[in-house]
Amino acid sequence: MHPFVKVLMFLLILLLAGVVGSRLLIAILLTLCLLAIKLQFKVFWTTLKRMRWFFFSIFLIYAFGTPGELVPHFPLGIAPSFEGLHLGVLQISRLIVALAALSVLLTTTTKKELMLALYMLLQPLKYIGLDVKKFSVRLLLTLNYVDEVAIKSKANFSFRHFDDIHRELEAVPVVDVVYFEKSAFNLTDKIVMVVMLFGLGVMIAMRFL
Repeated sequence: MHPFVKVLMFLLILLLAGVVGSRLLIAILLTLCLLAIKLQFKVFWTTLKRMRWFFFSIFLIYAFGTPGELVPHFPLGIAPSFEGLHLGVLQISRLIVALAALSVLLTTTTKKELMLALYMLLQPLKYIGLDVKKFSVRLLLTLNYVDEVAIKSKANFSFRHFDDIHRELEAVPVVDVVYFEKSAFNLTDKIVMVVMLFGLGVMIAMRFL
């Protein structure tokens, strides 16, 4: 599948996760999690473990900060609401959907393919002055240097390394060339884009009508 179509699918999944009901959200969550586990279980599981305290914080904020019917006989002086518990689980599910979709996208797409998709996606912004080619190239180089620094520094990688990355990017010779290998859309890509466009239209209609 064309990388541009993959990125569009990723964005559509994020939109779907924000508007669909609980049952459909659970179906999307299970499907994406199974895909992420099948493709790269270790990385996906590590990402979820690193996010566990963030998930817990989100759950507490919604559970105790949302007005509604309080949970009876709660042992503490304050109690969560049923509405807050539901919203907390819902928001965590949406976050996991986003992480699983991103994991699938990164696993099935190379960095250069992602940059090509980003380049195509940002093309309309060139009419308002954004240098799309330069932005895409610098982002690709940044990702390459992030990988190199992360490998060298292993677990000690931190935000201070971005200063090193910036200096490395500034030192890149202007004669360096980065090639984006363009590929044509096949019939499957075109069908998927039509289906996504139809789905987007349905979501807009359901939202405003």
